[in-house]
Amino acid sequence: MNLKNIFNKSVFGTIGYISSYSDIELVEQYLVYNMPVLKEFKKILVSTNYGNLELISYYNNLWKKYFPDCLLINFDFNRGHNFGTADLDDSIFDWCKENNENWLVKTAIDFVFEERILEKNIEEADFYYLNGISYEDLYLNNFNYKNTYDNLFYPQTNFYIIDVSKCDYLNDKDYIDKTYEQVKKINNYNGKIWEYIEGWSCENFLKNCIIRNNLKKQYLLDVDKHIELCEAINYYKIGDPYHKNIMIEGVCHYQYYDQPIIEI
Repeated sequence: MNLKNIFNKSVFGTIGYISSYSDIELVEQYLVYNMPVLKEFKKILVSTNYGNLELISYYNNLWKKYFPDCLLINFDFNRGHNFGTADLDDSIFDWCKENNENWLVKTAIDFVFEERILEKNIEEADFYYLNGISYEDLYLNNFNYKNTYDNLFYPQTNFYIIDVSKCDYLNDKDYIDKTYEQVKKINNYNGKIWEYIEGWSCENFLKNCIIRNNLKKQYLLDVDKHIELCEAINYYKIGDPYHKNIMIEGVCHYQYYDQPIIEI
């Protein structure tokens, strides 16, 4: 089986923050580039929060231009870094649950995909993912790349594939609301919630969901590709675990569009 088999029965759910007309123009470039892959999906679902609510109609028109039947979720509020992301993540996960759509391919608007991803061979599982790996992770594992392959489980939230029908929920909304009220009372809050509340991260919430629901998981890299990725992280001393501007077997978190890409 390959990923195309999964994509053909999946909702492509993408999230993002739009703050300007230039953001919309950039998303269009990504969208056009991704078209050969996007057309393989059963449905397209776009969830967005905004820096300016006047941009909503322009952004919606962009997606409708290419996918007239796409589904759009527009937030008229944004609880900021981390909290806003959790809200967006929940919106597409919950939509799939409520509409009996089993498979969700979750991504973000600054990802690009090459067609070769469709031919990626996979085994039967409930959850497919890429690990978030940083230079610190390698250091803490004494640069034993095989050890991180065997034991590290820290799934990235920007790209994963999940059978939502086998899950109860993604994020604990009561906990998120409670901690949001807490941080609003913090003087000079720096936006890095994990520095105030240990374990607070969308990655940990996703990880807990997978473990709590006992999902069968598959890391999308084999050991050789994993080692190649770790070697690049070590060589460039990359501290960010989100693999920005690294093309990994046809998937790239292309946040810095004016900078080169590392090919894995």
